[in-house]
Amino acid sequence: MAAADVNSARERVVTIFMTTSVVMTLVLGVAVVHELGQKSTREVVRSAGSQSGATASQASSASGAGAGSSGTGAGSAGSVAGGAGSAGANPTVSNSAPGVTANTITVGGIYDETGPFDATVERDTVRSYFDTVNAAGGVNGHKLQLLDCDSAYNPATAHQCSQQLISQNILAMVGWLSVSGEQPETGYLTQQGVPIVGGLGVPAEFSSSLSWPTSDNFVTYGTAMGDHAKDLSIHAPGIVILNVNFIAPVQQSLLDSLHKNGIQEKSVDQVDPTKPDYTDIALKLRSENVDSVIAALDPFSYSRLMLAFDQQNYHPKLFGLGLDKASANKAYNGAQDGAESLTPLLEPWDHTSQPGVAAYEGAVQKYFPNQVPNLDVYSEGDWVAAEVFVDALKAIGSAPITRQSLVNALNSLKNVDTQGLTEPLSYSPASAHDPDRCFQWIHYVNGGWSTYSNWNCF
Repeated sequence: MAAADVNSARERVVTIFMTTSVVMTLVLGVAVVHELGQKSTREVVRSAGSQSGATASQASSASGAGAGSSGTGAGSAGSVAGGAGSAGANPTVSNSAPGVTANTITVGGIYDETGPFDATVERDTVRSYFDTVNAAGGVNGHKLQLLDCDSAYNPATAHQCSQQLISQNILAMVGWLSVSGEQPETGYLTQQGVPIVGGLGVPAEFSSSLSWPTSDNFVTYGTAMGDHAKDLSIHAPGIVILNVNFIAPVQQSLLDSLHKNGIQEKSVDQVDPTKPDYTDIALKLRSENVDSVIAALDPFSYSRLMLAFDQQNYHPKLFGLGLDKASANKAYNGAQDGAESLTPLLEPWDHTSQPGVAAYEGAVQKYFPNQVPNLDVYSEGDWVAAEVFVDALKAIGSAPITRQSLVNALNSLKNVDTQGLTEPLSYSPASAHDPDRCFQWIHYVNGGWSTYSNWNCF
């Protein structure tokens, strides 16, 4: 072969190799970054039944990636979770009964227990409901047990948790809270035929036939906040929103709703949950002369935002979601005075004697008293999730408890009475479930959150 032909052949081989490498890099790049960039942490699976807030006995442990680096929960994170798939896929549900013995029903929950979030209160709220049911004899002779796994605000670790809990034969996922894990793992669990009850409210949970949400979709939050902004005489807000892997449709629904109501934002800042200091945001918003700040952050990030406002002696009108965690409010140091918020569940601050609130807070006080200051709208949603799950078990009655019978029972629930914590919830065999699109308006006055509206539904 002539030298020119040899060189030409070599060039073609190199070109093919480089093209293949580029494709593989695009497919695997995000996963490699996460695997190399995360520190090790400990995954612990615990069972329900701990008394008075003591640490539950450890059922198993595994090593996983930790939380931390900037952008872990950003939009690309959903691709890390090992082929999570579409939440809207048609799953095959088994007639088998994983997690069900003659006297025990075991379910799972994935929670951010370490990292920038602390969802242990959501875990312990579910366990409080189960402990209450177990103390009254259980459900049809069965005691309830929750196995939990720490996702550490890492979608790769959340996927490991899904696989681990499935291998431990859980019947369903109940009342989970994994900020970067729920969006991708809803699709994966759906493909595996695992029912999901409750959750944070990420969009994927509202497009799966095996997901039964008990709170509002964050996309609906965006619509409601944009609509209520006009009632608050907001005209030129600055928007500060958490950079997580489900945020794009939420941000779009907020902006669409604002624009529909003639409100034009000055700017939109997406911030990472690990952002340590918000001074730059405070200075930027003040320089833009915004008339208010619309925020969609977690309770822990709100503390840093309000600290920056206070340090700059800058106190804009604040309208946000998820502002009612009592322990976080102490850290706000009064910066939340006059703040506006909305809630898809009855606000406990000014409804302490209401039966549903009293049952919820009383159970957590009994079984996990140290968690009472950490209760918030998300833990209340997981209390309702545990209630919906138990209602479905009761609907099965004396028939065999399987994943399929649980699915049938959940789809049969109509006008579930959550003791006034939400509007009544109803489900059906449809491919998507979105039972609660209602909010109440609350604001912070006289040292506490006060409700000033009835239910507003969207």
